Amino acid sequence: MINDLLLDPIIRVTTSNESHLHATLPETQALLMRDEVLTFPALRPHQRHAWHAFLAQLGAMALRKADLREPPEDAEVWLRLIRGLTPDFAEDEPWRLVVDDITRPAFMQPPARSPDRLKDYKTAVPTPDALDMLVLSKNHDIKASVAARAETDDWIFALVTLQTMEGFGGAGNYGISRMNGGLGSRAAFSLTSATRPGAHLRRDMAGLLEAHDALVAVYPMIDAGDALLWTLPWDGTKDEALLLNQLNPYYIEVCRRIRLRVDAGGHLHGLRTSSKAARIEAKKLNGVTGDPWMPVNRKENKALTLPSGGFTYKRVIEYLTPGNWEQPALLRPTHAEDSSSAPTLLLARGLVRGQGKTEGYHERVIPINAKVKRAILRRASMDELGRIAQERIENIGTLQRILSHAIQVFAARGNSNKVSEEHRRLARPWLNRLDEFVDARFFAALQAEFDSDDRDERGRIRKSWLLDGEGSVINRARAILQQAMNALPCPTIHRYRARANAEGLFEGRIRGPQGLAFVFDEANQGDEV
Repeated sequence: MINDLLLDPIIRVTTSNESHLHATLPETQALLMRDEVLTFPALRPHQRHAWHAFLAQLGAMALRKADLREPPEDAEVWLRLIRGLTPDFAEDEPWRLVVDDITRPAFMQPPARSPDRLKDYKTAVPTPDALDMLVLSKNHDIKASVAARAETDDWIFALVTLQTMEGFGGAGNYGISRMNGGLGSRAAFSLTSATRPGAHLRRDMAGLLEAHDALVAVYPMIDAGDALLWTLPWDGTKDEALLLNQLNPYYIEVCRRIRLRVDAGGHLHGLRTSSKAARIEAKKLNGVTGDPWMPVNRKENKALTLPSGGFTYKRVIEYLTPGNWEQPALLRPTHAEDSSSAPTLLLARGLVRGQGKTEGYHERVIPINAKVKRAILRRASMDELGRIAQERIENIGTLQRILSHAIQVFAARGNSNKVSEEHRRLARPWLNRLDEFVDARFFAALQAEFDSDDRDERGRIRKSWLLDGEGSVINRARAILQQAMNALPCPTIHRYRARANAEGLFEGRIRGPQGLAFVFDEANQGDEV
């Protein structure tokens, strides 16, 4: 069977000139380093970071072991580099999807210590999506166990995602070390010049190599530590649990005991079993393992667990600016990026995991200008950016409260003394519309203000953002108020009064001392309506 990732072309690739081909793992790395990969057709959105991180960690370990600073663009060189990580396996067992001998590793499949352990593997896995980490209780978004015609790379991506991203799945099914608890998530933040897979990978490999000394200075990990954890025997016992000080700083872990097999028809399927303990003893670490993509809460010493709603502008600002959060290594500019005036992108990815369900995959790309990029390495500059961002968030909060009050008064037929919880509930969807509008424009507007070193100019930029044409925040709030009043029920006999009172309240409060009075000075009188 064709199943050796190093020698068999089993990874489907769409190249930048839109041709379609099958590549080996070394060829895939070479194509990526030449930035010739457009997509991986079999790779599902929630698997992107798992695959990216696997390739980046693998590449960084291979380069460091070979004492190379630049990644090669030749597949034969990559073949030697990757094989150099597993010199004890002459038959490439760690890179083959199917190895019949259970005491030998297979790709992302740890070996057992004895052939007798084969009897433990009783749970069938018929398709790669049945193996995947998504919890699909109602089969709404992505149907479970439907990949009956799956190709080999579907299994590759499912294995990598399961073993490096999975959380707690019930008794005997432990999650990975690189997240805060079994219901956490392995979120990812990094900078990149482009979202193309190759450009992003090359950049993060460089970042990993530069971050190495800092990682080993903070975390008890060593170059000689275990790196590819699926090569180590594992019977799922407590005594086998690995400690962080036994690991390489770029270690690629596995969290489940599984083996792939081939049936009589030549089709892949899986068999899995449970464990009595997690592969890595990391419960007390709370996900703080030196994951170079993961923000860490300094105050609680816990890795980020992405909340529902994903990467809103408020959350990104919280994670990006100094305060409670320590930025991950790959969110900091590399030496080349710090000395360059070119803008870059902030790329954030994460899956929100609920109890017994998956609450959505989130991905966000934010253009970052040169000044903000350089500021990331300088706490005083980031303090300033954070201050401006918080002021803007407070401005939006003030506007939302005023808008909410106006809508509630309209829903109460213009009588502010009869506003009820039901009226507050009716207002919430309209506030979300304003927040969505702000979210789409927040970072560009924030950076425009931060870019200026002149205090008066910054003030003009803020006022323009709040009240300058249809694209301003206040005018969008006015438009949303009109939409709400047109849509919400109100008897005709009360509608004129309700509308007049709601509009009057909105305009009065926004100009008042508890509103945004600073916007409505004499220099801006012409922009009020």
